[in-house]
Amino acid sequence: MDNNFTISFGQQPSSYIERHDIANQIYEDFSLDFPVSHIYIISGVRGSGKTVLLTNVADKIKKNEDWIVVDVNPNREMLEQIAAQIYENASVKHLFLSKSFSISFHGFGFSIEGKEPVSNVKTVLEKMLTLVQKQGKKVLITVDEASNNTHMRAFAHDFQSLLRDNYTIFTLMTGLYENVNSLQNNKNLTFLYRAPKVELKPLDLDLVEKEYSKIFKASPKQTIEKLAQLTNGYAFAYQVVGFLYSKYNDIEKIIPEFDRYLSSYVYDKIWEALPTKEKDVLFAFKSNVATVADLQKITGYINREFSVYRDRLIKRGLIASSSYGELSLILPRFYEYIQKQI
Repeated sequence: MDNNFTISFGQQPSSYIERHDIANQIYEDFSLDFPVSHIYIISGVRGSGKTVLLTNVADKIKKNEDWIVVDVNPNREMLEQIAAQIYENASVKHLFLSKSFSISFHGFGFSIEGKEPVSNVKTVLEKMLTLVQKQGKKVLITVDEASNNTHMRAFAHDFQSLLRDNYTIFTLMTGLYENVNSLQNNKNLTFLYRAPKVELKPLDLDLVEKEYSKIFKASPKQTIEKLAQLTNGYAFAYQVVGFLYSKYNDIEKIIPEFDRYLSSYVYDKIWEALPTKEKDVLFAFKSNVATVADLQKITGYINREFSVYRDRLIKRGLIASSSYGELSLILPRFYEYIQKQI
C-alpha cells in the first residue's frame, strides 16, 4: 500500500491532522478591517507542526485574490526578498512596469527608465506597497524558524516602521520557544511583546485514532488505540508511527525504530540545547509522572530556583502540570530517551 505519512520536516504529508481552530483564528484576525494584530507567532517544540500550520494559513490566504503572500528566509536580507517577490507576483507586476514607477536596485535585477531611481531597499518597498495598497491588496509575509539574528532584528524594526506608516502588511512567523523568547526580549523590539503567540499543544488523541482508523481499516480498534497512545499527540510521532506501522503492520516491531527516529530527528537536538540545570530536572523523573516534592528532593533545588527551571521546561513544551503538585513528560517515550542520557 502507498504510505500516507512523511518523516520530512516542513513537507505537508498526505495524512495530517489540521488545527482548524487556530488556522481560522489567525485568518479571521488578519481579515478584519481593524485587525487585533498585524503579526502572529507560532511557537512549539520541534516536530509539533509549526511549519505545517504556517503553510495551511498561507494557503488559505492565497485563495483570496486581495492578498499577496511572500515567504522569506530569515537568514538572508529580508526586505530585499519581500520586494523581489512582490515584484514577481503576477497579479501586481504590471504596476511596476510603468515609467512613473522607476527603481534601480541590484538585488531585484531590474531597472526602469523614468524618474530618478532609488537604491534604498526600504524606500523601494514603500513605493511598491503604496501601489499595491491602492489596488486594495494586503501583503502577508511568512517566516519559518525565526531566530534572534541580525536579519530578523532588522526586519522586525522595519516592519514596525511600515506599520506606523499604515501599510497593510502582516507577518506570520514560527519559532522555537527559546528563539522567539530571545527575539521578544530584545530591548529595541518591544512591540513583539504584544504580538499574539500561539503555542502548539499535543493533538487530540481521539482525532489521531480517527485518522489512523481511516487508513488502517483492517486493524482492530484496540490496535488503533495503542498506535494513538504511542504518539502521545505529538505531531511528528503521528507521522513516524503511521509510517512505520504501514511498513511493518506490527506495533512491537516499530518501537525500536520509532525510538531511533525520535532520537536522531528531534530529541538529540532538543537535548543539546538544554541548559544543565533543566537537564537535572528531567533526570530526576523516575517515570513519566513525578511530584514536585520528589523532583525538588532529588535535584536539591529550592522552591524559587526550581520554579524557574520548571517554567522554562513547560514553555519549551517538554513537561506539563498534569495535576496539583505533579508534573508529567509530554513527548512520547521521552522518559526512555532521558534514561539513555544518564
